[in-house]
Amino acid sequence: MEKINRNDPCPCGSRKKYKKCCGANEAISITDLIDSEIEVLQKHILHYAYNHFEQEIQEDFEDLGEVIDIDNEKEREFYELIHAIWFTLFEGLDDGETIINKFISAEIGKIKRPRLRKILQTWTDARTIAGKVLAVESNRLFIEDGFTSEVIEAIVANASAIVKKDSFIAGIMVPYNQHYVFYPSPFDLPDLKPEDAFTYIEAGSIEAGYDLPQEYLTDFFMEVLSDLPMISSGLLDIDSMNWPAPVYKDVASIFERELKALDIPKTVIDTVVILWLNFCQRRKKRIQNPKIYVAALHYLLSKIAPLEKVYTQKELAKYYGVSAGSVSSVYSELETELSQELDELMGMVYGFDDPPLQLVTERASVIEFPRKSGSGTGETVKLEGVTDSNIQTLTPVKPSSKKAKGLARKVSRQDEERARNLIYDAYQTDGQQRYKLANEALKLNPNCSDAYVILAEKTKSLEEAILLYQKGIQAGERELGKAFFKENKGYFWGLVETRPFMRAKLCYAEALTLLGKISEATQQYEELLELNPMDNQGVRYSLFVSYIDAGEYQKAGVLLKQYEEETAQNSYNKLLLEIHEKGFTSKAAKLLKEAKKVNKFVLNYLTEKKRLPAYPPDYYGFGDENEAIVYANMHLHLWKKIEGLEEWSKNK
Repeated sequence: MEKINRNDPCPCGSRKKYKKCCGANEAISITDLIDSEIEVLQKHILHYAYNHFEQEIQEDFEDLGEVIDIDNEKEREFYELIHAIWFTLFEGLDDGETIINKFISAEIGKIKRPRLRKILQTWTDARTIAGKVLAVESNRLFIEDGFTSEVIEAIVANASAIVKKDSFIAGIMVPYNQHYVFYPSPFDLPDLKPEDAFTYIEAGSIEAGYDLPQEYLTDFFMEVLSDLPMISSGLLDIDSMNWPAPVYKDVASIFERELKALDIPKTVIDTVVILWLNFCQRRKKRIQNPKIYVAALHYLLSKIAPLEKVYTQKELAKYYGVSAGSVSSVYSELETELSQELDELMGMVYGFDDPPLQLVTERASVIEFPRKSGSGTGETVKLEGVTDSNIQTLTPVKPSSKKAKGLARKVSRQDEERARNLIYDAYQTDGQQRYKLANEALKLNPNCSDAYVILAEKTKSLEEAILLYQKGIQAGERELGKAFFKENKGYFWGLVETRPFMRAKLCYAEALTLLGKISEATQQYEELLELNPMDNQGVRYSLFVSYIDAGEYQKAGVLLKQYEEETAQNSYNKLLLEIHEKGFTSKAAKLLKEAKKVNKFVLNYLTEKKRLPAYPPDYYGFGDENEAIVYANMHLHLWKKIEGLEEWSKNK
């Protein structure tokens, strides 16, 4: 602060000379006085918030408790305090105003010091910060914002004792003259590299559909704050890990180096490194070319969390200078050996219980859609055993262990492996070559379910496609056997050999839905969820639509509770169910508000303010417009049954 002449007016606004007021006997500086009053003011704001809006704060905190893990009462008290401050400064109430705005309107006249009143009025411009500490000077921090590179000066009591230069720091700040003051205090994580924290937050902002990471940080400050310590503790040191042989560590090191060069977040890389360590400890493979395994791990990563650029096995083989066949073979081994960890990891990402990997993993920025059946140009594909005359009735397929005549021949392991590799290649190929490979696979192994699924894409009608899906299901039943279904029901997808059957069954159900055979389709969806309650295929979304189509609202409600998740699907389906059952209730208004927070674009398509594109997007990110298109594509016919939706939603 500039030196004040003792005969100047006192800056506190008393209109007395400085020597007769705050400067008397040099007892206290005006800065110390204002700092002290600001601390009291911050406490006063919290008292006001709790006295007038305790219910709103508590309800929002309870919702937050479903997202972040709180282990004990001490942690709960900490998060409750920070949440109350965040809610007061940033969260809009039902009337659109924030608590801080209401506090200023109600209390500004009671503050005597003009300068303090002026400072308080700027607190509507509070902000969050995630940055790197550039310098520490007494009680001042100079922080570089991790997303804008802006250098910010902030005031903290005893900063030099608690914060170190070059460390990561986060917090909530309110303006203080030309600088900022933390409210309540900054959070520093000395073991967390600033660049790792920034990468984590940026990845979250992309996933949530935000243009600016700073906006995402403000909206999801509590979630980010709870995750950052785990990110810090979860970063791995490959050199210190217990590798069974040096070559396994070499694979991990090359993988880490290559993926870092592609700007993949460190936490995502670490997840795959842990999986690789688990594989190495079980299967002590002799490795002559580490790059084959690096390529296979890279492909495995794309299956756990598909990134913005998704590579095929062939592309990765070319990138690493190895053969596509070797990548395919190693990937198959990895997927088989690590099936349990992969499913549990997917459960962690998509909200299922008790993940075993103690590592925070970033979700994908975008999700790649599987190739849809029935999207071909109408070209015919020659398939043995299929003729116009035998494409007739459509009945749901029931599990059967009987061998079909002419298809019960013994298939050698070599032919099974060759057929599997042909299918891998087919899934990565377009055009006639794709269907040629599927036919070749079927000749080698008549029980190859995936071949039927691929060939169904090019049929002339849904009826023809359905017959092929039925054949795929029957092939899977023959391949697995009746006893296998009984023994492994409940975690089917975790066993790699079941997946072709599961794919065929889901395609069959979807085709039945398109033909309007809702009850038959519902049976297929329910059977899929019985086999695999973790629902890696997203069957629950189609089943919900079937339930609403059939007017089975109670079953639809049970399904939503069974798969509670923060997605546009779940949020808008809760609203859809409420309106179908009870109309435009106050609960529906609240659900609409919550759904718009999850994805603001959906409503425009549901009310047909925006037209759906001719073709669905290939990818979507959580909260973005592509996600809205995907949701509307699937559910629009259900929303069209609601009269007055557009008028009602305008006022909410």
